[in-house]
Parts: sequence; C-alpha cells; structure tokens
Amino acid sequence: MEQFTGSGAVAQQHAFDTDALARWLAARLPGFAGPLTVEQFKGGQSNPTFKLITPRRQYVMRAKPGPLAKLLPSAHANEREFRVTGQ
Repeated sequence: MEQFTGSGAVAQQHAFDTDALARWLAARLPGFAGPLTVEQFKGGQSNPTFKLITPRRQYVMRAKPGPLAKLLPSAHANEREFRVTGQ
C-alpha cells in the first residue's frame, strides 16, 4: 500500500513549469505567497493530483495528464469538476 500513500516527486510525464504556476496563482489567489514546492500524490487513476506547498499554506491541484500523455479529445474534462466544486 506504500506506493499509494502520500506524495513524492512529480512524475516526468506530468511535469510542468512550477514558476509559471506560482506566478499565475499569485495573480489570482488571494493570500498566495511562494516560494512554491510541488509534489504529486501517489496512486490515483486518471487525472494527476498535486500537493502545492508554500511556507504558509498547502493546496491540492488536479490537472489533465501532462503533454506526453495521449488523450482522447473528450477525456479528462476537469472543467466539469471545476463547475461543480469551484462555485
């Protein structure tokens, strides 16, 4: 079960520009302040889920699989999740 518990390094196929994410969050998320460290939750099935760590807070971010993943056009519609959980 250890391989499904906790978080660790971001898998290469799901890697992204963390500096760009930090700039985006700072401009849109009240109270956000870096520096930002990103880990990936272990396990999971379809959409990778990340732990965003700052000195003052921790956040969770779900994303579509990285650019190296091959997706069907209708797969991984995170926009639907946002409409349900983000409002």
